[in-house]
Amino acid sequence: MARMRQVAPDEAKGKLKEIYASIEKKFGMVPNTFQAMGTNPSFLEGMIQLNRAAGKALDLKTKELIRIAVSTVNDCAYCLDAHFAAAKQAGCSDEEISAAVETAVAMTAFNIFNHGAGCETDISPE
Repeated sequence: MARMRQVAPDEAKGKLKEIYASIEKKFGMVPNTFQAMGTNPSFLEGMIQLNRAAGKALDLKTKELIRIAVSTVNDCAYCLDAHFAAAKQAGCSDEEISAAVETAVAMTAFNIFNHGAGCETDISPE
């Protein structure tokens, strides 16, 4: 059950109705995450713009694999389901998707260890 109020497509008016029409054109529906953001149409519009602007130099497959890795680390089942489906639609193989999850898990383990151990940074990107 939703924790926040969601604005159903049949409730949308004005600007939100226009945004929902665009979302429905792309997805064939208005996903729950957008309906939850629909309580503030300006916020929803900003999030859509942020998503479009992010990672312009990356191809869609790479972006979807990153989204899977981040959603794995953030433990977001909703985003994992959405981006597993999107990755498949973008042409990602099962092996590529598994590699994204494996990489996220490995980096998380290193991050947690380094944090716990208090390791000081001794490697510079320069």
